[in-house]
Amino acid sequence: MLFDERNYRINKVLLSWIGQWPYQTSRRNSAIILIIVFLAGTQIVAKICGLFSIKDMDVFIDSLSPLVADLGCGIKFLTCVLKTTQIKALFNQIRDDRQTLSTCENINIFDSYARKGRKFTIIYGGFLYFALILFMLVPLQPLLLGSSNDTTRPLLHEVNYYIDMDKYYLPILLHGYITAAICVTIAVATDTMFVIMVQHVCGLFTIIGQQVDNIIKEENLMIDINPPVENDEPYKNIIKSIHAHKRALRFANLVEAVFNPMLLVMAACNVLVVSMTGVTAMTNLDKPSEFLRQMAFSCALLMHLFFESFQAQQLIDHSIHIHTSLINMTWYRTSFKTRKIFIFMLMRTREPCVLTAGKMFVISMDTFSTIARMSMSYFTMLRSMQ
Repeated sequence: MLFDERNYRINKVLLSWIGQWPYQTSRRNSAIILIIVFLAGTQIVAKICGLFSIKDMDVFIDSLSPLVADLGCGIKFLTCVLKTTQIKALFNQIRDDRQTLSTCENINIFDSYARKGRKFTIIYGGFLYFALILFMLVPLQPLLLGSSNDTTRPLLHEVNYYIDMDKYYLPILLHGYITAAICVTIAVATDTMFVIMVQHVCGLFTIIGQQVDNIIKEENLMIDINPPVENDEPYKNIIKSIHAHKRALRFANLVEAVFNPMLLVMAACNVLVVSMTGVTAMTNLDKPSEFLRQMAFSCALLMHLFFESFQAQQLIDHSIHIHTSLINMTWYRTSFKTRKIFIFMLMRTREPCVLTAGKMFVISMDTFSTIARMSMSYFTMLRSMQ
């Protein structure tokens, strides 16, 4: 099967771990979903309860930011659960496209973009898991150094289980570690699934661009303005390109429909959490381990935002390339029928293919810059309130 190959294997494993691989049995997926909801749900409730007992503003901000991040991961997970049918349709089209466009040259293009998807998956996953390890190290220090006692038992977050926290310290700490790992795995699995979808569309647009470049072949330079359809190769080629373009747009629109609500929520979460973790890091300058933990958390969130924005920007750039190829085409060497269709395709490709956050704004590198500036503005405001 295509998805057992090297370029998709990591994505398959990650999605299987969170019960979202569309080709697993529904029983297995349901069991994994129930376990994740129980573990993560109880941790979120404990964090919310812990907020009510906090009287210090700095501690409150420190405890609120991971809660917002957990809720963001919950939105990602809920999106996958609710959009299971559409996600399976996307994977099916990836498989079908590789079978339909199965020339040697096209397969090489698909493999090239699949390798890019794998590379992005490894870089992104490695960065987030490394940040997770740094985030987990602070509570482990007293245990590893043998200095743990009733007064120095730090947790990952401020939580309240309404039980004896000292007696059940290790199970509570372990619960926090497990749910943190689950949340990061959800983020990596869903975001890298988004990547392979976008990279596949980029591959389709590259193939269409090559088809457009070859609409008029060198051996067909003689101009016949009204040839019979069976002899009009440029006409056949442009019709073929139009069908491929419509198929690529359907795939891109389905990606947009699946991910645009999640992208909106995550943009808001990034602004809030980056601002709050920045404030917490600045208030812990005298505590290097805590400062490092907060900076790792903040950098992971910025990496997440950059990652999604960069992928959306690639989609825009690849879709624009088709319009550029059409402009550069020697349309005046084609028949009247071809010229009429050429005009419609030129108009259709004038607007780039984009991904939006809840239909409210376009995701791109400009968006990343804007959200980063907003985060700094909120960070400045929170610092002034301290």
